[in-house]
Amino acid sequence: MYYFITNREDLLTSAIELAQVKRMHIFDKLGIESRVVTMQYNWAHQQVEQKLGTTNRVINLFQYYQRLPYKHTEDDQQLVKRVLQPSRFDIKDNIAYRDGKKRIQVNLNNGRLYYVDYVDRFGFSDRRDFYDNGCLTYSEFFEDRARVVMRQYYDYQGKVKILYHFRGGENNAPVLTLIQLFDHGQELQFDSEASLQAYFLDELASTDPQAVMISDRSDVALQSFAEMKSNVPRYQVFHSAITTDGQSAGKLFSVYEPIKEMLQNHQLNGLISATKREARDASKRFATTASYAIPVTYISEEQLNKEIPFNKRQPGQLIAIARLSHVKRLDHLINTVILLKKKHPAVDLKIYGYDDEYNNYATSNELKKIVQRHNASDYIHFCGYQHDLTDVYEHAQIEVLTSSFEGFAMALLEAQSHACPAVSYDINYGPADIIEDGISGRLIPDGDTHYLYVVLDKLLSNKDLLMSYSKHAQQAASKYSMKNVVKQWQQFLKDEHLPL
Repeated sequence: MYYFITNREDLLTSAIELAQVKRMHIFDKLGIESRVVTMQYNWAHQQVEQKLGTTNRVINLFQYYQRLPYKHTEDDQQLVKRVLQPSRFDIKDNIAYRDGKKRIQVNLNNGRLYYVDYVDRFGFSDRRDFYDNGCLTYSEFFEDRARVVMRQYYDYQGKVKILYHFRGGENNAPVLTLIQLFDHGQELQFDSEASLQAYFLDELASTDPQAVMISDRSDVALQSFAEMKSNVPRYQVFHSAITTDGQSAGKLFSVYEPIKEMLQNHQLNGLISATKREARDASKRFATTASYAIPVTYISEEQLNKEIPFNKRQPGQLIAIARLSHVKRLDHLINTVILLKKKHPAVDLKIYGYDDEYNNYATSNELKKIVQRHNASDYIHFCGYQHDLTDVYEHAQIEVLTSSFEGFAMALLEAQSHACPAVSYDINYGPADIIEDGISGRLIPDGDTHYLYVVLDKLLSNKDLLMSYSKHAQQAASKYSMKNVVKQWQQFLKDEHLPL
């Protein structure tokens, strides 16, 4: 079995988790069993798995030990009534009162019981019980500063299975000090989540003599790999640049610093990058020959052969598929579009991607302020996350990418597969592998906003040139057909002498 490791699958699914699903399809094509392994708790697991098509193919650390009998009903009204029926309580609007004071409050999410707060006679929150598909899944206990001191996860019998201990830290933030796992009739103790995760991965490996583990989230899996006891093949996939500036000689992200030593100590067997250029850079930085280039996605033959009439595209429609974060440099594009509007009245920009929470949404707020200052909200739109972008790609005239660096630039490939011309800064890594410059789109000097304006101005003024790029876009994307990507995985498995 091949295990693809991440933190969790979210409804706002990131490119990394989407890449895992694509890889599962590739392994299915090869007749090789695979599972996604998630390390964090996720209340939305049922909806996400249905959305991604991974039902019964995800192994979650907490679900693995809890084994709860989920009840897939439409609502939890009967359960709510049981929670709110202690003696001598007055019930009103899902709140239980004693002597006029709130003591129990039920909180719902789309009709399902989410969590229940228990309040003491002084008004302090004492405990919060969380429910998952009709099952009590874990409880948090608080001290008088509303800081969590303990979290206990329950098994299918209602017994404590996993116990997290916290102590007070700086700025009133709880610090994890101990984890207890009650398993196989014994109590196990761990000082960190990485140690618990290593034990969990060792358990998976102990029941599977052909286990191979592929980490898609280095911050989740690398330390766990280092602490594992079992000797199973382990690989790290790079979904973004390995350096802080995206340059081959740049400073490594701190999470990648242990990789060289892990390779030497056989705690890691190899590395997988999305592009040949990054695979070469990784080989040099980490002193290994086990550095492979395999695309993180593929395009179906059906999509590559789909006919998409150019006249379906909205004149002047530009799109950007990017989260609102500093590394995407969307201010370059926004300011360029504001200038283009003076010459091209039909120009319109739609940005698809969720807000980055970093630094209290600083980048998102600044981008929106730029639009407000220039009264541009009627032609520059923040459209949020959208799972299916088919119509977006097929109605746009140009997709634009202005990132500082990428791991692959999956959105560019998706745009090209939908016959959408693309314009991108020529950065590490991905755009030069995807766009055929001057044939299916344009590559422009990194960070050159003047040239960005010149190129977009020329394309918006030349329908025939846009039509030519559109005509050749799917051909440019064909190198990433499922057939071609399957071959690259086959070669990797052969080179690493892994189970087929």
